[in-house]
Amino acid sequence: MRLINTDDWVQQKYTLVGTHFEVSAIDGTELNKPDILTNTHLVVTTGGRYDITFIMPERPVYLNVGDNRSSGILMSPDGKGELPELSQTVAFDPLLYGTPTSTPFDATSRFDRNFTLILDNKLGFYNRNLNFLYTLNGEVFPNTPMLMVKEGDLVKTTIVNRGNVEHPMHLHGHHVLVLSRNGKPSTGSPWWSDTLAVLPGETYEVAFVANNPGLWMDHCHNLVHATAGMTMHLMYEGVTTPFSVGSGTINHPE
Repeated sequence: MRLINTDDWVQQKYTLVGTHFEVSAIDGTELNKPDILTNTHLVVTTGGRYDITFIMPERPVYLNVGDNRSSGILMSPDGKGELPELSQTVAFDPLLYGTPTSTPFDATSRFDRNFTLILDNKLGFYNRNLNFLYTLNGEVFPNTPMLMVKEGDLVKTTIVNRGNVEHPMHLHGHHVLVLSRNGKPSTGSPWWSDTLAVLPGETYEVAFVANNPGLWMDHCHNLVHATAGMTMHLMYEGVTTPFSVGSGTINHPE
């Protein structure tokens, strides 16, 4: 069962009741030797995808969505059954889940590029309106920094959320390997993500190989944040575009 959070600025909670299960993939990438889970809920960020796997028992199984007991999907062999009571659960943590295995690189690798992204807030004018802005390294799009790489680079990025709300950061065209969160290394299955929820006060270290030449967006997947400035680009050396950015163009995708 694939869980996809299509809400904007809502971290969605999913709880499977009635059987044990595994988280088999995150953001379309399989996890290595996932552990069996019970009494565990999943929090999926905006734009995130979790695949869960379970064997359907003879009794009803309920996938609860959110904190409202009546919101979800009831599954049973005969199409009948009562909504079960929800038990006390703990949050799933992909940083510690599954079994380690080899990866093309890790935290000890020599990186060709090192970037730091500071996520923050400030009050200011944007598109001629006074607004609460969401900034990357103190700037709003199109003045946000562009991350420049060349094909084949091994790139490490440190993401620091100094703001007061979560930011599901989404890099187009690539999956990043999560190396650490708040200084704690990833010790479970390799965790590859393309939409990483960075909560207030959190710091993530992630890395990827620049193996998909292009001009790629890197933005907050809370679209109201993206339209209030939290958008930038990952750019490859030698790749150009005839298009322009900024309010002086006729391009207004939001």
